[in-house]
Amino acid sequence: MKTRKIWANFSVKDVERTSRFYHQLGFAENKSAHPGLASFFFGDDRFVIHFFQQGTQIDAYLPPGPSSPEVIFTLAASSRAEADQWKERVQAAGGMIYGNDGQDTSRYYGFMFADPDGHRFNVLVLEEGM
Repeated sequence: MKTRKIWANFSVKDVERTSRFYHQLGFAENKSAHPGLASFFFGDDRFVIHFFQQGTQIDAYLPPGPSSPEVIFTLAASSRAEADQWKERVQAAGGMIYGNDGQDTSRYYGFMFADPDGHRFNVLVLEEGM
């Protein structure tokens, strides 16, 4: 079986707040006429993540917030400096940094953050030779 496209869906409490957050991080919006939906492109391949307003059709499929099982998406940074810039932008936009940031015991450099609804992301740099 071959699929033409894959994307992710999240439930959020305030779609306007979510839209502001991802705009502040610099992600391009995937324009949609659907009310109660903020949608953005991630990465060079333009992976789409839809953020549906709680109280819309998403409720039938996915409970809101981090209490539901979900995937942690990793966003690739090209350098430590870029990862540090991401961290500053996430904090300025109202995201929450959690866990250990910097270099971990596996020699990976980066940090983890949650958006205003608690959806988790990881910004990660792979150093040369890793």
